[in-house]
Amino acid sequence: MLLFVTGASGSGKTTVIPGLKKKLPAFAIHDFDERGVPDDADSRWRQRETEYWISQAIEYQHQGRDTVICGGAVYGEILACPSITQIDHLAVCLMDCPDNERLRRIRGRGGEPTMDILAWAAWLRVHAEDPTWCPEVITDNSYDSMHWKHWRSWASDDPRWQQPVIETGGKKKVDQIVALVAKWIEQQVKRSDQNATLVTHPDQDDMLSADDS
Repeated sequence: MLLFVTGASGSGKTTVIPGLKKKLPAFAIHDFDERGVPDDADSRWRQRETEYWISQAIEYQHQGRDTVICGGAVYGEILACPSITQIDHLAVCLMDCPDNERLRRIRGRGGEPTMDILAWAAWLRVHAEDPTWCPEVITDNSYDSMHWKHWRSWASDDPRWQQPVIETGGKKKVDQIVALVAKWIEQQVKRSDQNATLVTHPDQDDMLSADDS
């Protein structure tokens, strides 16, 4: 099984990694950016990197291990990657927080938040619920191997589009956020064990596990 914990900058997706590794030692848990981020990183780089992590998850799958990738992957890009059809079960969540909390977190680690960061977070929120919302944001100037046909025909209310949002704001402590993400992961594993398969690939039945909430 492959699980992506996604979100815009400041959402807490990297912060939860140490706690998840302690709670879920049997999982292969990686930071999406651990191979490094080039200065000129763009959507094409992100899409290639997403495909790389899917290929790594396939290797772990052959070993009987589940994989968790925490970082800047995007739901629609994950579904469009060429190797995603080889994943037995897929689940994706979006970590999110209020904009003022995001600004505080970014400044707290020495960064300088920009309007682009807030705009990206806003787009991700709508994308999590509606596959028809401005798809050109990720489909234009994309990595050549992407298969957008995997989902581009889906309607805004298509039940196959499942990306639950985990709220990380509200003065939650790191261990509380870790517990929320770990609970979501455990729910997805339980569903996969029950063969509750929901993402449709072009020639296959759905393989995306929906959240209980």
